[in-house]
Amino acid sequence: MKSDSNQNSAAPASGRPRRLSFDAIISVMNSIGTAWVFVLLVIINLDIGGRAIFNHPIRGVPEIVAMSIVACVFLQIAHTLKVGRLTRSDILMNWLENKYPRIKRFLEGIYYLIGFFLMAVLCKASFPFFTKAWRIDEYVGAEGDFMAPIWPVKLIILIGCVAGAIQFMIMSFDNFKQLFTAGTDADGGDR
Repeated sequence: MKSDSNQNSAAPASGRPRRLSFDAIISVMNSIGTAWVFVLLVIINLDIGGRAIFNHPIRGVPEIVAMSIVACVFLQIAHTLKVGRLTRSDILMNWLENKYPRIKRFLEGIYYLIGFFLMAVLCKASFPFFTKAWRIDEYVGAEGDFMAPIWPVKLIILIGCVAGAIQFMIMSFDNFKQLFTAGTDADGGDR
C-alpha cells in the first residue's frame, strides 16, 4: 500500500502525467542565466589572477563575457517580467492602484500588449541574424587564438524573445481578464 501512494504522489489527482508548464520553463531559463553569471564571475576572476600572478591571461574572456551578457539578459527577461522586476516607473500606477484600480489594470494591459508586440518585432528582426550566423558559421575571436560560434547566442536571443512575448501576452490577458471579471464594486474598486 505504501508503495502505491508514493508512486501516485508524483502524478496529479487526475491521473495524467505532469506536463512542463511555461512558468517552469522560464524559471529554468532564469536559473541557467543566474548560473551563467556565476560562471562568468569565476572566469573573470581567474583571468585577472592569471594576468596578475602568472602574466598569462585566459584566452577569449572578453569575447565570452561580451556574448554572455546578451545571452543572460534574454534568458532572464521573461522571468524578470513575471516576478515584476522589469525596470519601470510605478509612480502613476501606484496612484492609480489606490484611486482607480480598473484604469490601472487597463493601462497595464495595454503596456503588456505593447511589450508583446515589441518582443515579436525583436524576434522577427533577430531571426535573419541567427540564420546568417548559422549558415556562414560566424564566430568571434581570432583564428589560432580563440574562436567561439555566435549562433548559440543568437538562438538564445530568439528563445528569450519568444518567452518574453508569451509572458507579456499572459500578463496582458490577466490584466484584461481582471478588468472584466465580476466582483468589482460600484465605484470600480476591487475590495
